[in-house]
Amino acid sequence: MSAAEDRTPIRLLWTGGWDSSFRLMQALLVEHRPVQPVYVVNPERRSTLLELSTMARMREQLLPRLDDPAMLAPTELHLRWDFPPSAELQELNASILRNGTWIGSQYVYLAGVAEALGWSDVEICMQAHDDGPTALHRLVFTDDRGTLSSAPEAQMFRFWSFPVLRTTKGEMAAIAREHGFLDLLSQRWFCHDPLGDLPCGQCRPCQLTNREGITFAPPPLVLGRKLARTPRRFARAARRRVRSAG
Repeated sequence: MSAAEDRTPIRLLWTGGWDSSFRLMQALLVEHRPVQPVYVVNPERRSTLLELSTMARMREQLLPRLDDPAMLAPTELHLRWDFPPSAELQELNASILRNGTWIGSQYVYLAGVAEALGWSDVEICMQAHDDGPTALHRLVFTDDRGTLSSAPEAQMFRFWSFPVLRTTKGEMAAIAREHGFLDLLSQRWFCHDPLGDLPCGQCRPCQLTNREGITFAPPPLVLGRKLARTPRRFARAARRRVRSAG
C-alpha cells in the first residue's frame, strides 16, 4: 500500500518547529494521510507558550487547505513531569554524553513519556544535514532510514520512527515550495530562549535556522539579559552547594 493510500493516522511529535511542521504538512497535503499531533509540555522551556501559539496559528491556516479538516486531529498534550525517565533511560542518556556526543536534553524526557505510555513508531523529526550525519546519528543509526544500531545507547530511540532522517532543511523548503505550503512552514517557531516574542539570535536553533526575513531581538538587549541572569545563576549554585553540604 502506498503512503497516499494509507489512511492510518500518523502519530507525530509536533512542536511548531521547521522539521515537525514540515512533516505534518507533508503528511496532510502531499500524502493525504490523517495526523494525530502530539506535544509534550516542558514547563522549563521558555519557548513553550510561543510554540503553542505557533501551532494554533498554523492549524487555523492549514485546516481550510485540507479536503477533510478531520484529517488533522486535536493535539494530544502530555506534561513531561508526569512521566519521569526511568533509571535505564537516564543511564543511556548519560552514556551518550560520556562518549562526548552532543544530544539535546529533550530526547531523554521524551523517551520517558514514550516508555510510560507504551508508544511505538511515533514519528520524531531528526533531519539530515548538508555536511553529513552528526555524531549522534552515527552512534544510534546504521543507515538514513532510521535503523537502530547495536549500540546500547540506540535503545533510547526505540520508541520512534524517523520520517525526515534523509531530508535536509533545504530539501524540505523545496518540497514545501513545490506543493504550496512554504508560506505556512515559514511561520515556524525555533528559538529556545526568546526575548518577549522575538527569537534571541544566540541559541543553537537560532544559529541553525534560515535567517532570511526573520526579525531577531536586538543583540544589546540579549546581552543585557544574559548579564542580569549571571548573578542569579551563581546564587542558585551556591544554594545547591549549601544544601548538599547540609
